[in-house]
Amino acid sequence: MTDISAPGGGFGFYQPPEQSPRGQFLDSVIILVLLMVVLFGVTYFVQSSTSTTSVKTRPLAELPITPTEKQQYALAIKHHLVDLPTVNQQVADNKEDSNKYPIAVGTLIVTFGVIGLYMAFVYVMSFKEYREVIRERFGPPGTAEPNAETRP
Repeated sequence: MTDISAPGGGFGFYQPPEQSPRGQFLDSVIILVLLMVVLFGVTYFVQSSTSTTSVKTRPLAELPITPTEKQQYALAIKHHLVDLPTVNQQVADNKEDSNKYPIAVGTLIVTFGVIGLYMAFVYVMSFKEYREVIRERFGPPGTAEPNAETRP
């Protein structure tokens, strides 16, 4: 903390401690690792949840979709964005099903548990950091006298 006085004689300006280059590097590595874990985790999840069933390829006119969808798929096929077997697979995967999005209770509980632990960690660490800043700014508890301007 610097000893620069504020106008009117108050406390000095707060100067937070500087982080070492090693600490900055470690923080950067941790962020990059977390980013890669999230990106690869999502990619793995998406790849593992793709359809495993194969469907018989039918002409576009025979698929159970609206005329507008048929028109859009015909344009996509014409412009070589997709092929007919892929269209058949997409239509089969998008059929109405009451069990289309099953919820795994165990995974849901683990997800809420991880989120809860993270929130508890952030809460505890925030108060720890807050106490450190107050202690650094005003000294240990019970030793700092209030500024004359803040006295009632």
